[in-house]
Amino acid sequence: MAVEDGSSRLTMMENGGPKDHYTIGEVVTRLRKEFPTLSVSKVRYLERRRLINLTRTRGGYRLFSPQDVELLKYILTLQDKEYLPLKVIKKRIEGGMPVGTSDSGGDLSRVLEDKTYTREELADAIDSELRFVEELQSVGVVGRGGDLTQRDVEIARMALEMAKYGIQPRHLRGIMAAVEREAAMFKQILNPELRSGDEQRVQDAVNKARHLAAVDSRLKELMMASAIDNFAS
Repeated sequence: MAVEDGSSRLTMMENGGPKDHYTIGEVVTRLRKEFPTLSVSKVRYLERRRLINLTRTRGGYRLFSPQDVELLKYILTLQDKEYLPLKVIKKRIEGGMPVGTSDSGGDLSRVLEDKTYTREELADAIDSELRFVEELQSVGVVGRGGDLTQRDVEIARMALEMAKYGIQPRHLRGIMAAVEREAAMFKQILNPELRSGDEQRVQDAVNKARHLAAVDSRLKELMMASAIDNFAS
């Protein structure tokens, strides 16, 4: 059985003239700089979900036209950078949205901020099993406000990346507890302004909390870098 990985056999067939088709391996290699997590299996998954419809050689190899490559880039942009579920992306494609364009301006930003997800939709958005989202929810990592939001999609995506290294949702309890302790500390510091009853002072306090969070995040990044540098010592 032939292995479909962008083999030299298919590439050589096209050396005699202008290239108008690409193998799946060639496409993955070409797009991986922009989409580092892209893999052959992910492309096959998108085809199974009927977001892309590829032609095949007699030997069963998938072939991408330049238009197919642009469509894949469009799908990956909506999925990886705008965090839209595959069901929504499919509807857009079926609705005839021009490939290579994206309504990522203010209207989309507002839609994303207000959008809520079911657990199934969130799992779809990050290409994970439903069980993974359920585990995140059960330990309080996502869905803390009741609804699953765009922020939860981003949290789940990061959690999925950590899971590749064996860090499972249950291991994130400690991180969540540390976050809650630090948030409580920030709130205590800013409490006089938060309880002032003055709308502007309250908003200023929230902005200060966000600034503290950003500083705290950078501080942790530097501390962690120092700790990792000692791994080899």
